[in-house]
Amino acid sequence: MKDPLFIQEMLTKGAWAGEKVKVSFSTISLEQLNWKPAEESWSIGQCLDHLVVSDCLYFPALKKIREGKHEMNFWENWNPFGGLFGKILVNQINENPRKKLKAPAIFLPSYSKIDMGILERFHKHLATLLEYTTGCQGIDIDKVHITSPFSNAVTYSLRKAITILIQHEHRHINQALKAKTAKKFPQS
Repeated sequence: MKDPLFIQEMLTKGAWAGEKVKVSFSTISLEQLNWKPAEESWSIGQCLDHLVVSDCLYFPALKKIREGKHEMNFWENWNPFGGLFGKILVNQINENPRKKLKAPAIFLPSYSKIDMGILERFHKHLATLLEYTTGCQGIDIDKVHITSPFSNAVTYSLRKAITILIQHEHRHINQALKAKTAKKFPQS
């Protein structure tokens, strides 16, 4: 169904994600951007880079949907597990994780030092994500399905895809905020 209230809610949550990054990280140093609370943890920069990398993988499908050029393939139309996959991902990729998940290799951030330009890149990619989300206002977001960038076997509705993307933004911004509030976080 067309659901302008859902789209508006996601746009508001997406804008809030951008505001959290702006307020929390716009004045940090390069050292703070790349500091990791533990060797296996991600730095603030890696959290933001991960969001840019993962968002970009969804952009081709979202662009086609916005332009009215998306044609669902057989599997997107008939996947008997499509609703299940979407529901599982929405539950797993929530803003406040119950457990740590390992990101698929295709979504991994850079393991080298992240430059300060990541803040601008993050905001640019978030703006693009929100633009694509705005373009879904006149679309039946429950009937349109897309294939996940990490597996051709996984499909879900556009509603679930948008929910996953926006929740994912907050999940990793919250992870970056945890790094910033860690005891040994460098002070300037």
